[in-house]
Amino acid sequence: MSRVAVYLAGVGWATIFGLSFLVTKGALEAFSPFELLFLRFALATAALGLLAALRAVRLEFRGKPRLPLALICLFQPIIYFSCETYGLQETASSTAGLILGALPAAVAALSAPMLKERLSLRQALGLGLSVVGVVLIVGSGSGGGGSDSLRGVLLIVVALVSAAFYNVFSRRSRELYSPAETTFAMMASGAAFFGALALAQGLLGAGQGWEEGLIARATPAAWGAVAYLGILSSVLAFFLVNLSLSRLKASQASIFGTITTLVALIAGVAFRGESIGLVELAGAIAIICGVWATNARPRR
Repeated sequence: MSRVAVYLAGVGWATIFGLSFLVTKGALEAFSPFELLFLRFALATAALGLLAALRAVRLEFRGKPRLPLALICLFQPIIYFSCETYGLQETASSTAGLILGALPAAVAALSAPMLKERLSLRQALGLGLSVVGVVLIVGSGSGGGGSDSLRGVLLIVVALVSAAFYNVFSRRSRELYSPAETTFAMMASGAAFFGALALAQGLLGAGQGWEEGLIARATPAAWGAVAYLGILSSVLAFFLVNLSLSRLKASQASIFGTITTLVALIAGVAFRGESIGLVELAGAIAIICGVWATNARPRR
């Protein structure tokens, strides 16, 4: 695979994740968080299973060690989405964005001792520039204030650490599992875990209209959101993430995540009529320049 194709994969998954914020907000009006996560990962598992049955992708787990794959699934999606779901309920979106925007730096910090990866000075400066861009965009918005609880902030920090470990372990296991195999394992584990939580939530009477049933209270738009999250934001996006991690250094692959903030900003302007100021524009330029500096080939 050419280097350009790998970069396009990085931009692709960042774009899909960036648009998923708009989609998720609408879906949560019909489903509880755990119901939505279960439906998302269940649909993704079924879609990948169908592709495997049609031999469009190959899934072969026999004879391969299970522990590395189990660690990947534990950190992403189980720990990450669990902490993010509850953390966002007790923190402002701007606070969560600032914390999660530090993911490339966290991945770089872990990849040095765990993967023996090193960044050049130019790459390190590019990584820092992208993080600054995220801070500028998220910090310019409203919503911080005193709405953050200590527990919520800690949960978002745990989600950040979990995502960083996922990037490192996925990169480390690239010789054992194909991107399709890693993605399928992640989706199946997410469906099983969040399905159990959604069932327990409903049995305890804490679900969102559990007695009405999912079919009865979901609108066509909500099911469309589930389809987007299950097919595009799970199967395709995580496949592209794992593909990027199999071809690039973990720190280089994770830097594309800063584009997610940029895409969310553009989506807000395009679909919500939100305005963009000079600070946000400066942040967008910093993200683009940072991604380029981190992944551009050095001149010989």
